[in-house]
Amino acid sequence: MNSKNEFLDKTYKQYNDYNFKSILRQRANGLLKFIGIPYEIENVLSSEYTNLGPSISRLDFVGEVIKDGEIIILILECQTKLPNEDDIKRFFQYVSSLRIFKNNHFELYILCTQKVPYTKKDFVINDECTYVMHMISLKDYRAKDIFKNIEDKLKNKEEITDEDIASLQVIVYTDYEESELEILIKARRLIEEIAICSKMDLNEKRAITYLLDVLGTNMLDDGEHEKYVEVNEMLLNPVERYMENKGRQAGLQAGMEEGIKEGKLEVARSLLKEGFDIEMVVRITGLSKEDILNAK
Repeated sequence: MNSKNEFLDKTYKQYNDYNFKSILRQRANGLLKFIGIPYEIENVLSSEYTNLGPSISRLDFVGEVIKDGEIIILILECQTKLPNEDDIKRFFQYVSSLRIFKNNHFELYILCTQKVPYTKKDFVINDECTYVMHMISLKDYRAKDIFKNIEDKLKNKEEITDEDIASLQVIVYTDYEESELEILIKARRLIEEIAICSKMDLNEKRAITYLLDVLGTNMLDDGEHEKYVEVNEMLLNPVERYMENKGRQAGLQAGMEEGIKEGKLEVARSLLKEGFDIEMVVRITGLSKEDILNAK
């Protein structure tokens, strides 16, 4: 792969909505546990609530949680820097609109990728509507501790939780001394180990590694990114590596998306001939049972 643009094209075509929507709530709850937000998402909501100008502005994440039998709207907004006055106004409009549309109580958490000097600020919309902006910094977490925790669990054959996986997905924003390339590669290696030990579904693993791949594309220079992609390909098991190669070859002629699927179908046919049962082939390839049976 010669450029980061090629990688982005491949990445975004490779993952469909099913991969993410089917596990969004599970991954969101893992992140909440990791950063210490004491709720569990019951329902994921659309975030298109506020029109701030020529286009609709989206919140990063909006979900419903239950507290003492009451539904509360949970807002999670990610920031690379401390919120400035414009951000505060934007959040104010968000929560005001949510109050009007949903008529529920809500809580706003800002997840920041730099150190923060305060943990919360109070705001008043009117006498009946106040809210607290909670601040959480990922720099309060150490990558060294995250890696050790997961490595110890793998060594002792302990359960890897959604919280553990979430910590790896955002680890490049935590506190560390290594380079971003080293952190991303180490996180990617551990996810591969987790996938093997837990016999993780291929679609789920790709949805997990998707965030790391996008972060690598955005945060690394061209030379580092090529190294990251090279290491990723070496980490794949033989079946997945074969599927990736078949997908690229067929993609040159029939389009990457169709090529990848055709590569998976060819692998599926080979596995069935070798005596693998249909459920195992579904897990390995990420294809549906219907697609596999139709391709026999």
